Amino acid sequence: MVTPHTVSLINLDHSTPRLTVLHGVMLQALNGQSVQRRGAMDEANAVLYVPVTVRAVNAAGESVTFLPPLEYARCPDPEKYWTLQPEGESAGRCSFFVKGVLPQACSLADAREKYDSVYVVAGWQLHDYGSYALRHYEVVSRVSSHYYQYGN
Repeated sequence: MVTPHTVSLINLDHSTPRLTVLHGVMLQALNGQSVQRRGAMDEANAVLYVPVTVRAVNAAGESVTFLPPLEYARCPDPEKYWTLQPEGESAGRCSFFVKGVLPQACSLADAREKYDSVYVVAGWQLHDYGSYALRHYEVVSRVSSHYYQYGN
């Protein structure tokens, strides 16, 4: 799997944003026509492919490990982990990401003001078959701000 990108993932748990930088991912932004052709991804504007072997570090630069959302919510030390929380803005919990490395964690509202494309996680799925090198999380997301339409 080709993974040339780095994204900054922020997990919001009520008012506390937690930054995780994912090195070695593939971000594929989709335009409206691509989305319509893909059928199952009608609401998606981007797909993020995250290998299970991704190098994930927290804001302090320490390695962190993936936990599913419910386990993450119950863990006593969330700074050691990262997760993918599908849209839950109304509940105060969600995950979003921006391409590149952010200097610090921020709220979703701040990210929408500062960055052109903020991708809010709409859902994810673990693909844990095949060789270990091919196992990955497929993250479906929508652009949350400044969506640019390409073509007609």
